[in-house]
Amino acid sequence: MKLKKAFKDFTIVNRAGNIEYAYVYNPDFFGFVPEDAIGRNFCQIYTNLSQETSTCMRAIHKGEVIHDYEQILERQDGMIVRQYEDVYVVKRGGQSIAAIELANYDESVDLLRAMEASRPGEEDEKLSLDSLVGSSPEMTDLKRKISKVADVDSAILLMGETGTGKELTARVIHALSNRREAPFIYVNCSALPENLLEGLLFGIKKGSFTDAEEKDGLFKMADKGTLFLDEMDSMPLRIQAKLLKAIEEKAVRPLGSNEVIYIDVRIIAASSSNARKILESRKIRPDLFFRLSVIQFQLPKLKNRGGDVFEIADYYVTMLNEMQHRDVKGFSADARRLLLKHDWPGNIRELKNIVEGFFAVSKKDIIEESDVNEHLRMGNHILQSASKKSEDAFQTFTASGLTLKDYLQTEETRLIDGAMQRAGGSIVKAAGELKISPSLLRYKLKEK
Repeated sequence: MKLKKAFKDFTIVNRAGNIEYAYVYNPDFFGFVPEDAIGRNFCQIYTNLSQETSTCMRAIHKGEVIHDYEQILERQDGMIVRQYEDVYVVKRGGQSIAAIELANYDESVDLLRAMEASRPGEEDEKLSLDSLVGSSPEMTDLKRKISKVADVDSAILLMGETGTGKELTARVIHALSNRREAPFIYVNCSALPENLLEGLLFGIKKGSFTDAEEKDGLFKMADKGTLFLDEMDSMPLRIQAKLLKAIEEKAVRPLGSNEVIYIDVRIIAASSSNARKILESRKIRPDLFFRLSVIQFQLPKLKNRGGDVFEIADYYVTMLNEMQHRDVKGFSADARRLLLKHDWPGNIRELKNIVEGFFAVSKKDIIEESDVNEHLRMGNHILQSASKKSEDAFQTFTASGLTLKDYLQTEETRLIDGAMQRAGGSIVKAAGELKISPSLLRYKLKEK
């Protein structure tokens, strides 16, 4: 087998589609640890893959050898990534028994869901205030306020728990504004490391660093339109200073360039905390916070929206009926009482998951109380497990008597020493176990 090009990742999949071996250069990019993937099916790891769309399964069952295929993968957390694959078939006695996938990607451009551009003429044009489903007093008031400020160029800060609909609200505001014919650019500030975020926001001049290619920044891409900064309070402080300057000067300077690019961009920022907690956390510069929060909206929790839960549930049932050509009648009376009683810690997203989960596994034409209960029991188990792990980790930290910085340094040193011992002193093997590059491990060993 002659390889056509270099690659980062190497995966072996058996005939059933289960992963036998996986080497992943950057696990954070794909959202899973390779060791956890062994024995699992590709379709369990990426929500958009099936026996028909998986290149590995196509290779095995059709005997295809695939070169330079662009594969889009949706991670379990909703992020979307892209990789370019070569897939080869392993045969025994004339029968395909496995597939070998060699993959490459560029983290700066192939983490698609962390940054996304909607152009005029796409789905956002169909958005309106009615897209914010619900007629409770809280939602009626929110829609009234949005209609008043949609055409104002001042920055808007959307605050609300995860799953309350901050991104959809931002898209609705853009669709109602006089900027609707220009791009809507989405960037998740928490999903990108500092070294990528700066170049993505402000652009890169060719040759500004080794192998640097000319790239327009998201500010330039959003010119005359809207830039949506999701999880804005997770942005590194150094980037915050540059962002503040860009807002004040209405101009950006690409990395490695002295060129000034003037931009006309409306910024909508979002955070899962409220204004007081954001400022108290000191994760964001106060001057930047006030620049980004000229207009503030607090999105209500689903549990505080009363009958909206039924409107939203019925909306998703109708939508999925149309998409899947089904005729699900909706929720039974007992199921609707349970919906109204539930606290909805995951908000709208949790309710959507209940409906989607039913459509995926059931052929019935009505969603019963037992269907809802099954989902809620699973959710409670996950939340309780995560809470216990978090509490145990915190107790270990407090018992150490160390500062957070010293505690993390101690833990890192312990993990590195253990990996080096198990690898018999091999930096390459230890780096593979730690899921970091050998060069980064050498740097950390020098720092010790």
